[in-house]
Formats: sequence, C-alpha cells, structure tokens
Amino acid sequence: MQPNTLEIPENVILDIMDKLSDFEQSKGFFKKTTLQSLAKKLDTNPKYLSKIINSYYEKNFSTYINELRIQYLLKELNSNETFHTLTIKTLAKKTGFGSTEAFTKAFKKYTGVNPSNYLQTLKPK
Repeated sequence: MQPNTLEIPENVILDIMDKLSDFEQSKGFFKKTTLQSLAKKLDTNPKYLSKIINSYYEKNFSTYINELRIQYLLKELNSNETFHTLTIKTLAKKTGFGSTEAFTKAFKKYTGVNPSNYLQTLKPK
C-alpha cells in the first residue's frame, strides 16, 4: 500500500479496501455496476471510491471492473471446458458486459488477443 496522499482518513481507506475485496470475492462485478452504484453498495461516496481505485489499483473504475470480469473468464476458460463451447456473445453476457463489442475490446486490451483467437488456442489439435 502507498502512503495516504488521498486526503481520505486511513480508517476509511481500509474499510473501503475491505469492502472492495468482499465485492471481488462475491463476484459482484457480474452485475451492471457503475461507480455510483458500487459506492452506494459499499456505503461510501463515489469520489473516495474512485480515488482509492485509481491510487491502490492504479487504474480507473471502468478498467478495474472490466479486468475483474476478464480475469474471472480466463480462469474459467482454463479450468472449465464447457466455457470453450460458448459463443462470444454468451461469454460477454455471462461476465457482465453490456455488449459483445465492449467485451471484445476489454478482452483484447487485457490479453492482447481477440476472444475468438484466444478460444482457438484452447481447442485440442
């Protein structure tokens, strides 16, 4: 953790970090989530939440949510073969993306390859 330069009380930062960890563990990122809705759910304000994600995770809110979704999907793709048969559209929906385009863009940004190319690498030769 970094020194507190956020002008947020340390106990509030720790509380929000704990709640973010719970949010990640409960896979709350599958639901449509905005900065405002998550702040409300975590009982904090959007400004604090945004500052903490930017500072401690070194990314903006949108990237934070999208990466949680992609990380979950990659784990499932590598351990659950039933995911290999799903369409890109279904994978996008299953992981909480609003559109196939948003999913494809986030997937490529995180992995460097398109989802369809990634799925091809998983198929047995």
